[in-house]
Amino acid sequence: MRLWNCTALLFAAIGASQAAAETLDQSWAEAYQENPSLQAERANLRATDELVSQALSHWRPSVDANANVGKTYQYTPGEPFFGTSHFADTTRGYGVQVTQPVFRGFRTLAETEAAEKQVLAERAKLQHAEQQLFVDTATAFLDLIRDQAILEAEQENAEVLKQKLTEVRVRATHGDLTQTDVRQAEARLARANVTRFQSEKAVAADRASYARLVGHLPGALKTPALSLAATDTLDGILLGSAHHPDVVAAQYAMEEARAEVRLNEGSLLPEVNLVGSSSRNRGQNSTIPGREDASQVLLQATVPLYRSGADYSRTRAAEQTLTQRQMELQEAEHKAYETAQNAWQAFTTAQSAAAADTDGVAAAREAFEGVQVEARAGTRTTIDVLNAEQELLDAQIDLAKSQHDRNLAIVQIKAAIGELTADRLSLPVKLYDPSLHYDDVRQQWAGFSKNNARYLGGATLRQP
Repeated sequence: MRLWNCTALLFAAIGASQAAAETLDQSWAEAYQENPSLQAERANLRATDELVSQALSHWRPSVDANANVGKTYQYTPGEPFFGTSHFADTTRGYGVQVTQPVFRGFRTLAETEAAEKQVLAERAKLQHAEQQLFVDTATAFLDLIRDQAILEAEQENAEVLKQKLTEVRVRATHGDLTQTDVRQAEARLARANVTRFQSEKAVAADRASYARLVGHLPGALKTPALSLAATDTLDGILLGSAHHPDVVAAQYAMEEARAEVRLNEGSLLPEVNLVGSSSRNRGQNSTIPGREDASQVLLQATVPLYRSGADYSRTRAAEQTLTQRQMELQEAEHKAYETAQNAWQAFTTAQSAAAADTDGVAAAREAFEGVQVEARAGTRTTIDVLNAEQELLDAQIDLAKSQHDRNLAIVQIKAAIGELTADRLSLPVKLYDPSLHYDDVRQQWAGFSKNNARYLGGATLRQP
């Protein structure tokens, strides 16, 4: 009855530990809300949103007020130097001018399109930053699970070797074994301690990396059960690589460059502005010392004839930039295809390796137990037992690595096809909405930024 109670308590403790363990989804959710680099990318996107407002401002009028005050000294030739013709008058004036753009050579349309494409490109870059953060977080998460498993295996190995060393020393004192056997056991234990220290260092580095990405030191972590959909195939993944954020961003960057060409070409076309002004001046000179009011409305047209060739140069440069963006789009497509191909290959390799390593651990454990029995019977030597223990440890380490590589490859495949986002992963977070700030500022005529807290997607803005 006591044994049954102990067993029940053990399973209850294991269940509670698993319940308290942090999942990969929880780590992703915390990184999504708190990671400062992702918050910085969102702020960069919000700054880019303002380019659209700046482009649209060319449709709007500009209003300028001016004022002046000063002294006017006058002298009439032929009059005595100290005559009344020499005097100083105080001049005062003020006015207002309103300028309404009418035609800018289609540059406002081109500039607005270029700004909108840049916003879309930055949104794709934000998605890339989000996916990269999730890949990095998953890497730190899985690295820590792998290295902790390796450390536990090495600690268990060190304990076994310590017990074996004690046994060898006792048997050596009775003449069953020699000092050579003792030295072999001591050497293996020393080696095990060195590798254990190295694993402890790796675990500490993993914990620091995790804390940098997620925002806190990790507790117990639950091994994720990652898998691909049954419909996921190599061909489907390669086709899905066209949706990689880098490809999408490159596409919008190319379209932005095309609009920039039209923008620069527009500088060669006439420009028409409607200008209205009104002013009042007092004490202008000796002949008209009183007040003078003036108002006018003008339709001003400017036709560029030749401006030292700079406009043509900027247009030619924009055309070359367009060619550059077209080549960068092709390169982004090739890289996305390569990334998807490599991720799939890594997955299939790790999947096969994990299955083989599972069998390898079972076989190595049985072999080690068998060698131990045979060593007690005198048919195996000490070095045989030590080698069998080392083979078991190596098999356990290989299994931890292959399981890690398989899970990481699945994460990389999801990133390669643009599915490693908070939305597609259905994470328990308030999703960041990039259109919220964009809609606020697109047609904003005046005023400063609203409270940034409403744009942070559930995160907290920490003030310095």
